[in-house]
Amino acid sequence: MKTFYAFIFIVLGVPLLYGQPTNGPVYWSATAPDCSSLSESAVPIKNAAGSTVGYSCYVSGTFLWLAAGGGWSTSVRVAAPASAPIGVNYTFYDPSGKNLNLDTMVNGVQSSFASGNVVSFALNADQPSEVELLGATGNSGYTATTTGSVFGIVYCPDALTCINVLPQLIYSALPGQPWSVSVPLSFDGTEWTQWSAVGINGSGQSVALAIYNADLTAATYKISVFDSAGNMIGSAVTPSIPPRPNMGNGTYGQGGTYGVFLSQLIPGLPQGVLKVVVDGGSLNSVVEVLQFNGPSATALQVAYDSSPGVTAKAVFGAPGNRSRLTHGTSASR
Repeated sequence: MKTFYAFIFIVLGVPLLYGQPTNGPVYWSATAPDCSSLSESAVPIKNAAGSTVGYSCYVSGTFLWLAAGGGWSTSVRVAAPASAPIGVNYTFYDPSGKNLNLDTMVNGVQSSFASGNVVSFALNADQPSEVELLGATGNSGYTATTTGSVFGIVYCPDALTCINVLPQLIYSALPGQPWSVSVPLSFDGTEWTQWSAVGINGSGQSVALAIYNADLTAATYKISVFDSAGNMIGSAVTPSIPPRPNMGNGTYGQGGTYGVFLSQLIPGLPQGVLKVVVDGGSLNSVVEVLQFNGPSATALQVAYDSSPGVTAKAVFGAPGNRSRLTHGTSASR
């Protein structure tokens, strides 16, 4: 599976290389570096004239949910490791996987304001950056909330630098809500078919899900909820989420994303601790789960799980499963 997804993002990433800045920090190597520890080959970096200036390793993945405007704010932060500069590219998509034009600002600097579906830049070693997603282009005053996903790719002159890069996305609803929530990039190769998380349902407490279709087939997902005794107390099926489209010539685009509060899918859930299982059958996905508790919020740990009939051995023997857990941090009043 890792090889399959690495291939997809190589062919997706190569056209973007022409748009990467090449007149600042040098995030490439003059000769092709050894990227085998990332299960990939180096990709060429080209200048504006289309000439190859060097070669980079890369890491890529998806932030599967963004919310910008309508009282919500989303920012994407990353820093170059101490070892070397990096090149960064963010591409924005709507919930159906189509290109999304957003207004953005970098590091809070008004002169950096831009509109489009791609943001590209390079960072020196140890240099941090924050890209704020303000809202959809043309959304006057950003009164409406725009949602979708962000595909990120980071280029590095060596594999070790890429391994040490960890982009994060920050949700905020200030000043209306006194919290922010951090979620990591879901790296390519971390896709799986069944996921689970543990949340709390109750007065002032709610759980929200975001599901990204990482496969090539449109899919619905069965959501099952279990109580503290291990009894299934409710289930529902999501609407169909668009697949990654075939762009031709062996290339594939971004899949669709679906976000929902658990109570909207399965009304009448009891109060207390709950296990939530997202089952895509045989199709790959990435899942994010958020917990809201009154004036605070957090991103929950989401783990691999198995559907009925799939043994634990089969799950933990799957390719790329060594580090396939996602987690975030929270801040509250």
